[in-house]
Amino acid sequence: MDKNLEDIRIKIQKMAELAEDNGEPLGWFEELYETANRDSQDVPWARMEPHPQMVEWIANRPEINGKALVVGCGLGDDSEWLEDIGFDVTAFDISKSSIDWCRERFPDSTVDYCVADLLSPPEDWKNKFDLIVEIHILQVIPENIRDLAAKNLSLFLNNNGHVLCIGRLYEPNVVEQPSPPWPLGQFWLESKFEDLHLVNFTRFISENNSTGDFPSLPRFIASWQKIGP
Repeated sequence: MDKNLEDIRIKIQKMAELAEDNGEPLGWFEELYETANRDSQDVPWARMEPHPQMVEWIANRPEINGKALVVGCGLGDDSEWLEDIGFDVTAFDISKSSIDWCRERFPDSTVDYCVADLLSPPEDWKNKFDLIVEIHILQVIPENIRDLAAKNLSLFLNNNGHVLCIGRLYEPNVVEQPSPPWPLGQFWLESKFEDLHLVNFTRFISENNSTGDFPSLPRFIASWQKIGP
């Protein structure tokens, strides 16, 4: 990333603190996308390509197909890749500017881009999707509302559907900054999806990662499946 990650981290911390003070803890997402003025370097998680760990995970599981929901779709690269390989994709973000940006980038896309809130999702999403993709979203939601966000993810799954999560992993020996993203512990994650079957939980580090995220910190890729009756 060309711009200084520390400057972006401080900017996000100030936005998040102000949003929390105003009683809208997720409101800073709209501010971030709107003030970026279509410069993706101001969006630290914007890779401008599909997430490689997601691509590898799905490529190794060709039996997973059908309807996919991308949570907090950002600038749309994950959503477009899923659509390209055959999924029927719904992608949402709480930020209208994010969704407008996606539609501008991919004017001929068949992805259903929409503005929605993970904490208050559409009723018709329940039991609808074969695959839920959540990348770096739970980790930027404040702790006091994060449990509800995680719970809602599992509600979207149909029988035998999978939820895929990628994010920063909490480890006690790693010094973290007091701002989003906040690392997530394996115990917390597994407890939030305890009604689902754990498929995998893998630790990794994105060495020499110059785009799309803060580099060289422990991360996880984990998935669960809803086993039908």
